[in-house]
Amino acid sequence: MRRFALIVLLLLVGSWLASCDSSVDSPFSKPGNEDAGSEGGGGTGAVDGGPILGAPCEDDKQCDDEVDCTFDECDLSVKRCRHTPDPTPCQNDVHCDGSEICDPQLGCRPGQPVACSDNTTCTIDRCIEATQTCAHDKRDADEDGDPDWGCGGTDCNDTNAEVSGKIEEVCGNEVDDDCDQQVDESDCVVPKYDDCVEPLEITASGQYSLSLAGLDADFAATCSTLGATSRDAVLAVIVPPGPARDVDIVATSQGAELALAATNQCGSPSGEFACHQSVESALGGQVARLLLRTLPPGPQAILLFGDAAATVDVKVTFLPASTPPTEETCGTAVPITPGVNHTTYVVGAFDDLASECPKSTGELVYQIDLPSPKDVHARAVSIDGIGNPSLALWQSPCSAASDEIVCSSAEQAHAFARGVGPGTVYLAVAATAPTVLDLLVTLEDPTPAPTDDSCVGAPAIPPFSKTAVSLQGHVDAAKLGCLPGAVDAAFSLDLSQTSDVMLVNRISDDDTAAVALALAPCSAPKQLLECTTGDRSPVRVARHALAAGSYRAVVESVSGSPMELSALTRAAVAPVFVAFGDTCDDAPLIPETGGFFQGNTANASPDYSAGCDFAPGASTGAPEQMLKLVLTQKRRVVLDMRGSGYTTLLDVRKGPSCPGTEIVNACAAGYVVDKSFLDLTLEPGAYFVQVDGYSGDAGPWFLDVFVGPP
Repeated sequence: MRRFALIVLLLLVGSWLASCDSSVDSPFSKPGNEDAGSEGGGGTGAVDGGPILGAPCEDDKQCDDEVDCTFDECDLSVKRCRHTPDPTPCQNDVHCDGSEICDPQLGCRPGQPVACSDNTTCTIDRCIEATQTCAHDKRDADEDGDPDWGCGGTDCNDTNAEVSGKIEEVCGNEVDDDCDQQVDESDCVVPKYDDCVEPLEITASGQYSLSLAGLDADFAATCSTLGATSRDAVLAVIVPPGPARDVDIVATSQGAELALAATNQCGSPSGEFACHQSVESALGGQVARLLLRTLPPGPQAILLFGDAAATVDVKVTFLPASTPPTEETCGTAVPITPGVNHTTYVVGAFDDLASECPKSTGELVYQIDLPSPKDVHARAVSIDGIGNPSLALWQSPCSAASDEIVCSSAEQAHAFARGVGPGTVYLAVAATAPTVLDLLVTLEDPTPAPTDDSCVGAPAIPPFSKTAVSLQGHVDAAKLGCLPGAVDAAFSLDLSQTSDVMLVNRISDDDTAAVALALAPCSAPKQLLECTTGDRSPVRVARHALAAGSYRAVVESVSGSPMELSALTRAAVAPVFVAFGDTCDDAPLIPETGGFFQGNTANASPDYSAGCDFAPGASTGAPEQMLKLVLTQKRRVVLDMRGSGYTTLLDVRKGPSCPGTEIVNACAAGYVVDKSFLDLTLEPGAYFVQVDGYSGDAGPWFLDVFVGPP
């Protein structure tokens, strides 16, 4: 009997020791598997287990374990180093590969990829990074845009891209092309313009439409990479008798990628003298464009390629003859007259200068001579709307990337350089798609730079204040690589102790903006610490355990619109893993100074509803975890779930009773990319913070809480 009792005692002690082992997987972490979380996070995301104890210590300086993702401190109660995992430095801002984790001994480790399986063989399940959601596309083996009819589509032959319920019946081929169980019925179409014998003849300016259905792949083009589904049509542009003409040919399609090629002899590959494969149009769909200069009277062969049986619209414009532009490089740049609008065709230019700003065309280069220092403004808009202008100002010798002074790529591009000259600068004009631009250059006497226009000598930003930022008169001074070409403002953020920092940038409507945490002088990407870009408020970044020192908070705007910046700080604190908190009764306390929390709702129970869960069937609720916040005075409270691994929902309720009363405008659903975010001013009292999921979703979550003056 004594032996049996001893064995039981040893087993109990062993079990207790195992429960104290910080390396044991948390029972509240959801195991990753391919069917788990069909719409959500998948994987643990949060740290499995708590902090680990290390070597003896007397102060924090002795506790650096050289693991970048741990919060290292000396626990004076036991005089041992404590290393708490913090997964935030591990996050790579890629949703679909899951939330990265921090192993306190190995450092950052990959997360469990988001599992989107709906366990249905009729769908192709995939994670969409742009929207951070799962898509379940009907199976479409031949990739013709129409799912197999056995899976709810209308494609009766899902192995042949030429057969689909979405295309037209082709006459004379004895195939049920449109899957209506009839062959060559009366409304079939006869493939047209398939060869050089019977092309589509174009004799005047106008809009023409043709179908690529039933056409064969007879030709090739040097610029076409459309692949196995490519087919082609032949156009004959006939220049009328008289003087030579320029011909502008624009092909657009909503259903196919395209290519246009001009050839001296139809059917002869060696005769090709112009070619352009389509790019995305600012108007939507694909656009391919050729500007053929000085064509003599008579027919000109044009080959039109497409990768699907789609309809293509072709706009042809006959123009007076012109000579090809010579302003292809800085060495052949032509002077541009300031104050005079110029119409510029950015079509067919060569790509010689590698700008920071996005473009898909080559560029034309203009020369601006400055006998004295000037503020230089270059502005452009697209006349036809096909592509957004991309402008860049360059200094001599105009050859290396460092010679680019400033660039701008936007619907209304504005490249502004302050106090340039004396000497010569160059303006490179390109676009995101071949387009016609209205271009204007103006010169002004040098203006003083705003105090917040440079990282050097930047004004201090008060913590927790909502600082209005006007970008009027600002240039792109911060060369951090965060949002190239955007004008910016910089503020000094001075930390007297190791701190957690969050920068919150509220932006204007219809703007694309950025917020960055950086080191001075903000002149190179290596000085960038954190950066986020976006087109909806709030755009924000956070950094934990940032060493004492002087930093820069930088905001950037493509349109130069006003912003509002907040810099939130707190003394650095160790992350807290919320293992319980399934109800209000065991809700962990958020200190009045804030903190960083993480958990996993996958194994929690749905106990409370949320007023902003508008998804169908949301009345059943999602699993949630609860935290409690007690304020002794009026406070500004910012709660951010950025980085969480699923579609979160965050609800703040006024206590003291459980679960409290929902506060107006204090429920945030994270069905947008940046997850749930709340910026509240709260009166003294007790509050319950409900970490929930939108539309029943659950998974690993992060919650950053900053509390400061109202």
